[in-house]
Amino acid sequence: MTVARALAFASAIGMAASALVWAQSSTARVPLPLPAVVKNLPPDVATRPVQLSKMLIKLNRGEAFGRVKGGLICAIGQPLIWKGGRFQLNTEDFDEVFQDELSKIGFNVISVSGQMFDTGDSTKAEFLVGGTIKSMNVDVCFPNSGFGDLMSAKGSALMEVEWQLYDRLNRKVVDVFTTDTGYRQKKTQSGGIETIVFSAFAENVRALAASGKLQKILTGRPTDLNVAKAPSNVERLNVSLPATGVETVSDAVGATVLVLSGDGHGSAFLISGDGYFLTNYHVVGGAKYVKLRWSDGLESVGEVIKADRGRDVAIIKADGRGRKPIVLRAESIPVGTEVFAIGTPLDKSLQSTVTRGIISAQRVLDGYTFIQSDASVVPGDSGGPLIDKNGRLVAVTVAGVRINDAPQGINFFVPASEALQFLGISPAGN
Repeated sequence: MTVARALAFASAIGMAASALVWAQSSTARVPLPLPAVVKNLPPDVATRPVQLSKMLIKLNRGEAFGRVKGGLICAIGQPLIWKGGRFQLNTEDFDEVFQDELSKIGFNVISVSGQMFDTGDSTKAEFLVGGTIKSMNVDVCFPNSGFGDLMSAKGSALMEVEWQLYDRLNRKVVDVFTTDTGYRQKKTQSGGIETIVFSAFAENVRALAASGKLQKILTGRPTDLNVAKAPSNVERLNVSLPATGVETVSDAVGATVLVLSGDGHGSAFLISGDGYFLTNYHVVGGAKYVKLRWSDGLESVGEVIKADRGRDVAIIKADGRGRKPIVLRAESIPVGTEVFAIGTPLDKSLQSTVTRGIISAQRVLDGYTFIQSDASVVPGDSGGPLIDKNGRLVAVTVAGVRINDAPQGINFFVPASEALQFLGISPAGN
């Protein structure tokens, strides 16, 4: 650890070097719980890969969260004041600690910290962990600060961390844990305040493991995320899919609607003459009812009948207004075939926008099959149809890759046949 990094960390938590030479004060020692007792996993026990994905500090602006002191008797100091509210930390600073502590216990931990090249490891984790530091009490002394030494310190740090465990395959948070423990460094050592805080974080990781909840969720053979997941035990939904429908891109626009749900919007499209609309789960969220707006401005209320969160698809029932539906393309679609995406990009005023591209590839990501295309899609297009030149349904818009908020021409769509299978809907003739 360098001086520059230590001072950068100090700046992030609201401590300046000048804080070490100010008004005299005394503080009580921070009481700490006993260190967590953790049992290592048996060598023959396999665990599903897990990765630390994000760390946040959520303290109130202007909140005092400890003291920093200086001098040989540690009687000089001032409060540590949090400068900002919600603050995202550099996850790499915590990732190494997270990996070290859990790996020693026997967990399969994926880490990308310090890698010079993209090895693809970040896509191997089945579970992601996010941590929020909700409270912190730091009491640190720099005994040699009077001699210009701002790297040697002793003291303690106590923190409360809320952990969320996210299942990538099923796309949901499966559990929330809270740990509240810390670390005391009795002897003056190099590393400054950063080492003490990270040691307190390590104790919280150990406390997380000691709870036994990680073992319960992560124990088991890793899932091969390169093999597509198939639906199982799906209750059949009785939807009559017609063999004929729209025959042009223009007519398909008339079968596509804007979905208004909560504070956002997305798209959906008619797949049957009796008023069933296909969309994404993340468009409707947990709503039971959503508002649909047609291209001519007419609005109606739709009921969310069924959804699959993992596959990110949902079905809505509403008045079909006698419109022709978009029917499923029967044959597979080759790479290079021209396709069209219909949706409402960014703003509701841009409803019924059509973009054109080609089929770029077939992918398996996080255990699900996707169609990749360069047909432009952005937020608001989700849930809209991807069709061929004859208006036949190929896939459902779900996501696009953006770097620095700029689209990259790499967009992903749920294959239409899979969307129907995960909802328990059989194609026409089946």
